Amino acid sequence: MSKSGNRFFYWVAGASLLAAPLTLPAVEVLEDIVVTSQRVESVLQETSIAVSAFDENEMSRRQTFNVVDVVTNVPNLVGNNNIGQGTATTVFLRGVGTTESIVTVDTAMGFYLDDVYIARQGVNNYSLFDVERVEVLRGPQGTLYGRNTSAGAMNIITRSPQDFDEAGVELSGGEYDRYNAKGYINGVVIPDKLFVRLNAGYEQGDGYSDNEFNGDEVNDKDFWGWRGGLRWVATDNLDFLITGDYSRSDEKGLYAFDISGITRPSRSNLYEVFSGTDTSNKGDTEGGALTVNWNISDALNIQSISSARNTYQKWNLDLTDQPVPIFLLYTINDSDQKSQEFKFTGNLLEDRLQYVAGVFLFSEDSDSFIGDSFEQAPVFFGRDYDVETDSWAVYTNFTYDFTDQLSFILGGRYTYDDKSVDINATVGGSPGFQNNGAPNYIFSESEDFDEFTPRVGVEYSFTDDLLGYLTYQEGFKSGGWSARTNDVAEVQQFDPETVNSYAVGFKWTTFDGRARINTEGFYYDYEDLFNTGTGAGGNFIVAQSDAEIYGVELETTWRFTDNFDAYGFLAWQEGDYENLDPGAVFVGDDLQRLPEWNYKFGGTYRVPLGAGEIILNGNYSWTKDHYTNVQNTSLAKSGDISVLDLTAGWESDDGRYYAGLSCRNCTDDAYISQSLDFAGFGFITVYPGEPRTWLLTVRARTGR
Repeated sequence: MSKSGNRFFYWVAGASLLAAPLTLPAVEVLEDIVVTSQRVESVLQETSIAVSAFDENEMSRRQTFNVVDVVTNVPNLVGNNNIGQGTATTVFLRGVGTTESIVTVDTAMGFYLDDVYIARQGVNNYSLFDVERVEVLRGPQGTLYGRNTSAGAMNIITRSPQDFDEAGVELSGGEYDRYNAKGYINGVVIPDKLFVRLNAGYEQGDGYSDNEFNGDEVNDKDFWGWRGGLRWVATDNLDFLITGDYSRSDEKGLYAFDISGITRPSRSNLYEVFSGTDTSNKGDTEGGALTVNWNISDALNIQSISSARNTYQKWNLDLTDQPVPIFLLYTINDSDQKSQEFKFTGNLLEDRLQYVAGVFLFSEDSDSFIGDSFEQAPVFFGRDYDVETDSWAVYTNFTYDFTDQLSFILGGRYTYDDKSVDINATVGGSPGFQNNGAPNYIFSESEDFDEFTPRVGVEYSFTDDLLGYLTYQEGFKSGGWSARTNDVAEVQQFDPETVNSYAVGFKWTTFDGRARINTEGFYYDYEDLFNTGTGAGGNFIVAQSDAEIYGVELETTWRFTDNFDAYGFLAWQEGDYENLDPGAVFVGDDLQRLPEWNYKFGGTYRVPLGAGEIILNGNYSWTKDHYTNVQNTSLAKSGDISVLDLTAGWESDDGRYYAGLSCRNCTDDAYISQSLDFAGFGFITVYPGEPRTWLLTVRARTGR
């Protein structure tokens, strides 16, 4: 083990020894966190999986407003908006992820909205307003969640309609002339039977970067959306929930910064770009779902989840940061997906056997256009894609209690994917969103992939407050086609990505329920780990290789007094390629987005004042310098990322009114989150994280 790894274990051992004799004054215990990470409700401390879970209060004090904001709160999770897209989220968890957003490639991190799988990452940076909780499952979830979760899964659980009348509003405004307006209403249509809930939000603001070429403010914000639900409690054992949502984003897009100095002198301010192009990034997503819960008995509960969703994007991006752009990218993605899941859960053998079983059906039809415009040549390439996917799976998971202390876990999932792709490519024509040039090539192919992903493990309760577990889990990301190319010879079908994951963990509730300390060590054995990057000719190519990744994570929450809570995590990880294809010359020696260390610590302090209390929140996160692309471009290293967030506010005793002032990245740390290396074409562009911002927020609610 490396010296860094040794330091980590010494730190954990020392912290445990120091904590052992510590005594705390008599205070209220920490509330149990209920999660559904095992597809049934369970208490976090009794769940043998690494899960980071945040309820509405926790997200508020950590200034977690959307999916991207979740990233800094999870050990070994690195993420940001995808290249040039404010609506898209790309994440790497424990060194595993996907930057590619083309419809012929699936993601490695599964995103879920109320247990509904979201296939495309183009419009997945969801607002977290009126959300009950967010769960991030670390490690492959190939059994209960399925395909395309080789990195892990993120599940957003929204607030469902309830049996009371309530309404609330939130208004905020701050730096860069940004302002937000959000509200919700919950009503009872028929007491004890029929309830409705609706929320809506609008976010508007100028950009945090300046385009020195034309004086525009770019990287702006322009979003609105709504979400609603109708819940019918037919009987004590049967209820129906219909949900729908729609959101739209219409922004300039995120502007790149050329850091190379090849085509023109480089500059030092990452927030001053010099582009002669007006870019745009539009994204729409809408969907609906019907969830039926039928609780027949303790031995059998049946749940049906039916859903449909459309995701649409349209953007043109200057990837070069030049007065006369070297390369413009035009893209339209239009994807329709449908899914149906039947899930069966219950307890048998006098409650010693808990089971989850199910059937999952999924289909997706994606139409896409990609246009590559080389402005200084000039030449324009266009490609139309039609990708269809039909998938089905069956799964089961059993937990059997041999004794009151010892339990055994056994599960598995079989997945079958049938995929087809049709590509029509042209060369010439006018730059833009139409494929109007001369025929170049036509490509058509179909392929099927299937995989069985087992899970086995053992749990042991050393005491009522200390759970240990050892698990083996396999993960599976479906294969596809590397098709971001203007040469039919470079269209490459790639194999599925598979991973064997070993984990050992402990979940400890101590100091009479006032502290939680959870830790997990993991080891991944990867086969055909997917990577895509730019080759010497500027083309996008794929390399797959074996890899091993390993690390240790520790999360903790403490309630020192009734007025002071503290939380934090510390994570260490390392990884190496194995059997890397010698022809993959664009792949560097180190895995991308795999920082060796990251940590976060923070707390909340409450001070009674009159008819309410002052609430002070603060947290600091640090992530070690790491490569932001697969090529390991030295200019595109992130730099050490140090982010301080602070909030001070007042809340009334009944929780109905709140006013507060917050800042994010208070020390204005500048760092790199994304990059593109086209040095052969004369540019290396990077995308910075958000600079310092401040926000004034007021909230009010009535009813319950």
